[in-house]
Amino acid sequence: MLKKILKMQILGVLLLSMNVVANVEIDCNDLIGCNKKTCHIKKDLQIAKKMENSSRVKGLKIALEKVNKYCTDDKLAKNLEEKIEESKKDLQEDMENYEESVKENRPEKIEKYKTKISEENRKIQKLEEELKALQ
Repeated sequence: MLKKILKMQILGVLLLSMNVVANVEIDCNDLIGCNKKTCHIKKDLQIAKKMENSSRVKGLKIALEKVNKYCTDDKLAKNLEEKIEESKKDLQEDMENYEESVKENRPEKIEKYKTKISEENRKIQKLEEELKALQ
């Protein structure tokens, strides 16, 4: 009985949070750079206020102040370039591990590294698109 009540309470909270998220109609997808970052923080701030999460509200207000004070598109571009380089290094490592797995004829490792390579390629592509949008 207690489990059933707990499940109902959890379900209620989930439905409430879905409703709160659905009511926040800020669309940040058309923005780029610092404007997009600011927009996402403001969106999260609205959700936190509606859910009466005061510690989250406080943290998001601090984050918004820092973004407004320190964020530049140039800094974001440099950060993206660093992430792309790091991802390319990870990709190279995954490719080497894949080749080793093929040599050792380890099918489970081959599939693992195929998946990792594919994911890393998607990540690099996404980062490069973000960088291109900033430039």
